[in-house]
Order: sequence, then C-alpha cells, then structure tokens
Amino acid sequence: MTRALLPSLALLCSALLAGCGGGHDDDRFDVRTGLKNLMTQPRALTLTGTSGSVGYTLTLTNTPLAAAAYPRTGTSGARSELVSKLWISTTSIDTVDTVRYLDGNGLAFGSTDGSGRCTDISSTPSVALPGAALRTQSGPLAVHEEYDGCSPGSTRLGQAASSWRLVGEDNDRWTMLCVQSVRITSASSLIGIVTEHCHEIASDGTIGARARATVGLTTGATLTMQNY
Repeated sequence: MTRALLPSLALLCSALLAGCGGGHDDDRFDVRTGLKNLMTQPRALTLTGTSGSVGYTLTLTNTPLAAAAYPRTGTSGARSELVSKLWISTTSIDTVDTVRYLDGNGLAFGSTDGSGRCTDISSTPSVALPGAALRTQSGPLAVHEEYDGCSPGSTRLGQAASSWRLVGEDNDRWTMLCVQSVRITSASSLIGIVTEHCHEIASDGTIGARARATVGLTTGATLTMQNY
C-alpha cells in the first residue's frame, strides 16, 4: 500500500536515530506513530535502481486530501493520495493513483484506484501496533479485500495481507520501518506488485528522508530502488 524532508545536519543528528553513529540493540521505535505519519504527511520521494542493464526510477508522492466517504461502504474518513510513477530513463511507463481512506488512527480502511476498483482494508484482529518496538520486531498489519468496482455488490477479485517489520541499516546506524506485500497494480500492470517499501524511522515515529522499494515486474524480475 503504498503508494522527504530535511533540515540541518545538526538537527538531523539529534532528531533521528539514524543520526551520527550506531544504534543499540535495545533502541525502541514507535511503529504506531510511524505508520500514521506515512499515511497522513505529505511526502515526495525519488528512488532509483537497475534491472540488468536497464535503469529505472520510481517517484512516490503522498498528498493529504479533504475527508470524504469511502464509496463501497459510505464510511467517512480523512484521505491521502499516493501517486506512483515508474520511469525508464526519462520515459514514464506507468502511473498508479491510489486514494486511501483513513480512520482516526491514520490507518487505511479502504482505497480506490484510477481504474475504478476498491479495496476494503481491515486491521488484523486483536493486534495492537506497538509504540516501543525493538529493531528486530515485526508483526501483521491488515487484510486487503480487492473488488472489481466500488459498489456494494462488486465482485471480489482476491485477498492480500500486509505486515510490518523494523530493520537496521548500515550496521544499525539508522533503522527502517518496512511494510510488506502491498499491492500496486494498474490497467497496464507494468509496475506489478510492490512487495516491500521501507522508510527511515526515528524512535518517536518521525519519518526520515531515506527510503527504498522492492518491485516485482511483469517480466518476472525483482527490482530494488532506493534514494541512498
């Protein structure tokens, strides 16, 4: 589901656990706030990578929108729009536009895409997102029910599950919050599935500038793109 910002170096070192120097095994991270920030805050990222001799660029732009009713159920919530664009060199080959409907905790309960499909999203039952997770922790996030339209009688196309994990990078100098198995498809299906997207996180849930995404292309290749 998925679909950056920095001040001075001094502020970066003090504000982000990624700061200057290694982390500790007992460092803890507010996953609940981190996921809310990913959904609700504006963000623009440019990630690059190669598959064979071909260079790819993935741009991700998240824009908060005014509240509205999710068309499949009529439930109102805040919204955010995630636009994903895949490029080969300077040529844009695919664009995915997803609008997510958010509950009071900033988590998605539904989404629509540019092809007129809807996805019902429900948090995994009996699982509370942690406010102080260790760098080695992971857990379930949500179940995604995909439909061929947005009316109450639309046909269900399939089901997917998402999860989260924390991972240390560069000998734990910084930590990434990763969301796995987020489906991003389009009519042309060139992007395929983003199997994981990761974002730098500080202990208080602040999202930093570093990010990466792993994408499954329709050619069967797996492509990892990042901005660091």
